[in-house]
Amino acid sequence: MKHSRSPIINYKLLAWPSRLIAILLISTASVWLSPGEPPAANAQSTPSEIKGIVVNGTEGGVVPAGLEVLLLTVDDAAGQIIEQAPTTVNAEGIFSFGNLIPSPGITSRVVANAGKFTPSVDLANVDDWSNVRLTIYDETKSLEDITLSSYVMMIPTIDARSRQAGILTVINVNNTGDMVWIPDLDDAGLTGLDLLRFNLPDGFSDLSVESELPAGNILQINTGFAMTNPIPPGEAAILMSYIIPYSGDGFEFTLKLPYGLDQLRMLLPDGGGTISGQGLGAIESVVVAENVFNSVEGNDYPAGDEIVVAFSGMPQPTILQSASDFFRGRTYVIVIIWVVGLALLGILGYAMYSSRREAVGRGIEMPDLDDLRGMDPEARRAQTARLREMMVGELADLDDEFEAGDYEEDDYQEHRRELIRLLREFDEITSSYDRVEPEPEEAESDKSESDVSTEDENSEETEK
Repeated sequence: MKHSRSPIINYKLLAWPSRLIAILLISTASVWLSPGEPPAANAQSTPSEIKGIVVNGTEGGVVPAGLEVLLLTVDDAAGQIIEQAPTTVNAEGIFSFGNLIPSPGITSRVVANAGKFTPSVDLANVDDWSNVRLTIYDETKSLEDITLSSYVMMIPTIDARSRQAGILTVINVNNTGDMVWIPDLDDAGLTGLDLLRFNLPDGFSDLSVESELPAGNILQINTGFAMTNPIPPGEAAILMSYIIPYSGDGFEFTLKLPYGLDQLRMLLPDGGGTISGQGLGAIESVVVAENVFNSVEGNDYPAGDEIVVAFSGMPQPTILQSASDFFRGRTYVIVIIWVVGLALLGILGYAMYSSRREAVGRGIEMPDLDDLRGMDPEARRAQTARLREMMVGELADLDDEFEAGDYEEDDYQEHRRELIRLLREFDEITSSYDRVEPEPEEAESDKSESDVSTEDENSEETEK
C-alpha cells in the first residue's frame, strides 16, 4: 500500500486503557527485558555557554560541512518552544552557544538539523554543558538490520458483557546496524512492505500508538499499521493500545514476525482464560501492579516466522446480561418483526390455499340422491332432470367466468374436470335407479302374465 493512500493517526494515548496501566506496563517490560541505567538527574544550573560536537556514527561516515545546530528553549509553564539563533559546526564538527541567560522554568535543548533524522539532547539530563555530543548517521532504506528484541502483549481489561478486550502491547525495536533507517516517502512505488509494520488481531479498533522513535507518521491498514519514523541504531520502545471483539470464548491471533523476535510474552488476567501457541512455554503466574496475570513466554523466532496464539476460556456474559442486552437493544424488535412477518405470511398462504380450494370446489358437490329412491318414478325423473340441469348450468357458469378472466387457466381446467366427473357419476347413479326399480305398470303387466302362465300350467296338469 502506498503511504499516500493510508490514513494518518496522530500520536496519542487513549484514556482506555488508562495511562497508569500503560506506564506500569512499560516499566514492567523494561524490568523484564531491557534494564538500563537511569538518566543523570541534574538541575539545570547557571552555565552561560554550551559547547559540543557532532559525530557520524556510521563507519566511514562524515559530518557534512556547515551542518546546522539549533538551540531551543522550552518554557514548561507556557508549553512553548522558542528557537534561538542557530549555529554551524566547524571542520571538526564542533559547535558552541554563548551568552546564555538562565531563567526559572526554562530548559534548553540542542538539535542537529541533519535532514530527516534530527538527533537532539535535552540539556536537563547533561552534567557537563561543555561536552554535549550529538550523533548523526548515514541513511538506509533497507530493513535488514531491524529486529525485535521483545514483544509483550497484555490484556489488562476484559468486558464479558460486550465480549471486548482491551490490549496493551510494548515492542522493543532494535537497529543492529550503524545506519539510520528512513523510508523514501517520495518513491511512487513505496508499499507497506517498505515500512516498519505490525499486524494486529482481526477486528481491532481504537488504535493508539506512541514510541521513543523520532517523529513520524502511523499509517493504519486493514491488517494493522505501518510506521514512517526513522529508526537510528540501538533500541527503542513502541507502545500501542487497541480494543478487539471476541466471539465464543476467545480469539486467535496470528502474529507475523517479518523481522524475527528474541522474546515473546503474553499476559492474561488470572481467571480470564488460557493462552496457547507455537513455541510457548507453560503458563506461569506473575504480579503486575498488584494484579495477578497468567503469563506464557517463547524465545528465538526467526525472521518471517508466524505464531498462532489462541486465547480461550475468556469471560462470557451472564444469562441476565444477555437477556437485558437483548431487550435493551434493537435486536428483539427485529426478531419480533421476523416472527410476526412469518406468521402473517403463513396466514396469508393458508388463506390463499383455502381460497383456491374453495374456488375449485365451489358448487361441485354431489347432490343428495337418497330421497330419489323412494320417489314415484315420474317424480324421480323430474327431480333428476332438475338436478342435472343445475349441474350443467354450473358448468356453463364456469365457462363464462373463465372467459371473463375470473379464473386462472389451471384452476379453470381443474374445476371443469371435476364438474364433468361429477356429472357422469350423477348420470350413472340415477340410471341405476331406473334399472333396479321398474315402473308400476310394467310390474303389474309382468305379474298378470305370470299369473296367466301359472293358470295354464295348472289346467294342463288337470287334464292329464
